This record gives sequence, C-alpha cells and structure tokens, in this order.
Amino acid sequence: MQINGTTLMPSMNSTNSSATGSHMINKESRFQAELDAAHERLDKSAKSGVMTEEQIAQRNKDIKDASIQMEALMLKMLYNDMWKTVPKDKLFGDDNAMDIYRDMYHEELTKKMAMDGGIGLADFIYNQLTSQKG
Repeated sequence: MQINGTTLMPSMNSTNSSATGSHMINKESRFQAELDAAHERLDKSAKSGVMTEEQIAQRNKDIKDASIQMEALMLKMLYNDMWKTVPKDKLFGDDNAMDIYRDMYHEELTKKMAMDGGIGLADFIYNQLTSQKG
C-alpha cells in the first residue's frame, strides 16, 4: 500500500505467501479501496468550492475511521510478527485451527485497541490528514 509515494506495507513475495499473507493482501486492498473512496469524496468536495459543516464533519469522520483501521492493521501485523517468535509445540496447539483462531483473536483485539486509543498512531494520522496547511 502506498500513500503519497511512501510504501506502508510490504508486498507479498514467495517467502511470505501463506494463507495469512493472502488474507493480509485482501485486507490491504479493501483498506486501499476505502481510502481511495474517501479521497475521491474529498476531491469532489474540494472541487465544489466551500464545504458545508456537514461535509466537513463527514470528511473528518471518514478520515478518523480510516486512521483507526490503519492503526489496527499495523498492530495486527505487530502481533503476528511477535507470535512468530514463540516456538510451536504440539502440547499448546500447533495446528491450523489454532493458527486461524489466533489470527481472528488478534484481528478483533487490535481493532478494539485502536478504537480505544491504541498506541496513538490513529490520532497522529488523523491530525496529519486534517491539519490546515497554509
């Protein structure tokens, strides 16, 4: 994924093309589509001249939602990478079902974390995207 020419997520290659990798690609493309739609709405508003209070509020809500989703995605990547360092053992569930459960758990956990303030990345992104530059 790229924003203003900066790569935010690595592309998939042959060494990380697992089911989890394809799931991340799907989430990335869905996030990118939502980001593009929000950007398109912002362009329409800017072209029409002055934005109404309602349009500004909707734009800020869309930016806040996208910021929270981005933070949740980054936190999930962090959690998944941390779990890769834990040795697998059959005693503690070294099977596909446990991997799927853990992935779903991390997704919900990181969504909740990001919505509740997380590590501040969503707020930082939101402030950067909504700051008025003269």
